[in-house]
Amino acid sequence: MVPSLKRLLAALRRLPGVGAKSAQRIGYHLLRAEKSESYELARSIVNLAERVALCSICGNIAETTADENRRPVCEICSDPERDEERLLIVEEPYNVESFERTGVFNGRYHVLGGLFDPLAGIGAEELGLDKLRRRIAEAAYNEIILATSPTAAGEATAAYLRELLEPLNVRLTRIAVGLSAGADVDYADEVSLRLAVEGRREMH
Repeated sequence: MVPSLKRLLAALRRLPGVGAKSAQRIGYHLLRAEKSESYELARSIVNLAERVALCSICGNIAETTADENRRPVCEICSDPERDEERLLIVEEPYNVESFERTGVFNGRYHVLGGLFDPLAGIGAEELGLDKLRRRIAEAAYNEIILATSPTAAGEATAAYLRELLEPLNVRLTRIAVGLSAGADVDYADEVSLRLAVEGRREMH
């Protein structure tokens, strides 16, 4: 195998969910494809690396500006029409996209960037929970909605957030109806997510 193809396959195998066989199929597809297809893929990856970052306010994805001194802010955080009284806490940026497609929520978001995973060394510091607490303490939210998946890790994260945020005397709710136990928010359909938000329950 030529070195260039070997490097590509090695890079592809580092992607989540891509094994040796999948990397081989993708690599040989690009080898046979028009050069324009490979160039477009390469440009898209470079643009992603150079122009896309996490929102400095909520952790969602944001397009960076030419001014390096300005902090990246996503479209939702910069939208003055959003409901300023409700905050929906999710695990990953792609969860924001899922909830946005439902059209049932028009408030603000906060992206944790993962869930508690002590074995992987992911705790309160890695999830930036101090920053989240400050954000809530400094704002005027009437309701905080916890939208972590109803898995063991999701429930553990929600329980920790409840203890962290209870002293702030803000209403805490948890998505419920529409997601079965052990389900993952990322794989839920739009109807299930809509029902989960509409059927949220108080946290005690």
